[in-house]
Amino acid sequence: MSTAPLDVDPLLPRPPGLVRRFWMRHARLADWLLAVFALIVGYLEAVDTGAGLVGADWLVSGFFALPVVGAAALLWRRSRPLTCFGVALACSLGLTLANTTVPATVLVLALYAVAVYDRVAFAWIGAALAVALNAGVEILVQGSPHSLALLTVTFAITLLIGVTVGGRRRYLEALLDRAAQLTRERDQQGQLAAIEERARIAREMHDVVAHGLSVMIRLSDGAAAVATSDPERSREAVRQIGEVGRSSLRDMRRLLGVLRDEGQVEFAPQPTLAELDDLVETYRSAGLPVAVQQKGTPPTDTAIQVALFRGVQEALTNALRYSREPGRVLVSLDYDNTCATLDVTDDGIFVGRPESVGSGRGLLGLRERAVAFGGTVEAGPAINPETGQDGGGWRVRMMLPTAIEGTK
Repeated sequence: MSTAPLDVDPLLPRPPGLVRRFWMRHARLADWLLAVFALIVGYLEAVDTGAGLVGADWLVSGFFALPVVGAAALLWRRSRPLTCFGVALACSLGLTLANTTVPATVLVLALYAVAVYDRVAFAWIGAALAVALNAGVEILVQGSPHSLALLTVTFAITLLIGVTVGGRRRYLEALLDRAAQLTRERDQQGQLAAIEERARIAREMHDVVAHGLSVMIRLSDGAAAVATSDPERSREAVRQIGEVGRSSLRDMRRLLGVLRDEGQVEFAPQPTLAELDDLVETYRSAGLPVAVQQKGTPPTDTAIQVALFRGVQEALTNALRYSREPGRVLVSLDYDNTCATLDVTDDGIFVGRPESVGSGRGLLGLRERAVAFGGTVEAGPAINPETGQDGGGWRVRMMLPTAIEGTK
C-alpha cells in the first residue's frame, strides 16, 4: 500500500544536515576550537607586529597576553555575548595602542556572536563603537585612521552574516516555543475535556443508579408490608422491582459500554419528554402521588428535553426518598417562546437527607445541566403563596432559556 507524501509547510526551514547536527550536539567543542583558532591567529598577529616592541618587561608581557584574554572570552560568546564583545574590544584597543595594525580577528568573532545570540541593535551599536574607538586610537598613535575603511567593510560583512544567521536562529526558537505552547494548550484542553467528561459520566451514573435504586427500595418496602395481607399486590410490586432493575441494568450497560469503547455497543437515544408518562408511572407504582401539568408546546431541542426529563427524575427521586407522607407531588411544566420552566412541589414533611443516604450530587448535576443552557436551578422549602411562610414540603424549580441558539 502506497502512502502519500506528507505536505511540507514552505515556511518551515529544512531540517539540519549531518554536519550541523554534529556541531549542535557539541556546541562547547565548537567554542573551544574557535577560541584556539582565535588564539593562534591573534598570537601570530602580536608576534608579527610586536617584534620590535620596546619597554618594560611587564608591558611587553601584557602585550602578548592580550590575545590570550581575547580568545578566552570567546568561550562565553553564547551565554554572555555582550561581555565577550566588551573584553574583545578592550584587547583590540590595547593591541592597537602598541602597534600600527588593528587586530580584528577576535573582535569580528565577538561581534558576530552579539548579532547571533543577542539583540541586533546591540550588534550595530557595538560595531559603530568599535570603529569609532579604534579610529580614535589610530588617530592618536598614527595621526590618521588608515584602517577605518577596511574595518568598516569587515564589520558590515560580519553584521550581515550574523544578522542572517541570528534571524534564522530566532525563528527556529520561536517555532519551538510555539510548538511547546501548543502542546501545553493541547494538554490543558485534554485535561479540561477529561474533567467535563467525568462530570457528565457522574451525572449519568447518578441519574441511572439513584432513580432505579430509590424506586426499587420503595417497592421492596411496600411488597414486604403487604406480603401477608395482600399477596397479589406484593407479587405486583416484586414484578415492578424486576422491571425497574432490568431497565436500570440496560442503562448501566450502555453507559459502561461507551466508556470501554466496545465495538458493539447498543446505542440508544437519551430519554426525552416523550417518555415522561412512563417515568411518572414508575414513581406512582412506588407509592408517590404524582400529578403532571403541562402548559404550552415543548421545545424541539432534544438536549433541552433531556435536561427537563432529568430534572423531573431528580426531583421525584428526592421526593420519594426524603418526603414523609406527601399527599400530592405536582410536576408543572410551562413552555413559552423564550423559556421552559419545570416546577416540582410536594406537600409532605421534608425530613432532610440522612448523612448515610445520598451524596448531594443530584442537584449539583442538575445545576450543571442548567448552566450549560444559561439556566438556573432553585431548591428549597415550599412557600405557601397565601401566607408567604414555609408551607411544608419541598420545591425544585428549573428554568432553561429556549430562544438561545447554539446551546449544548
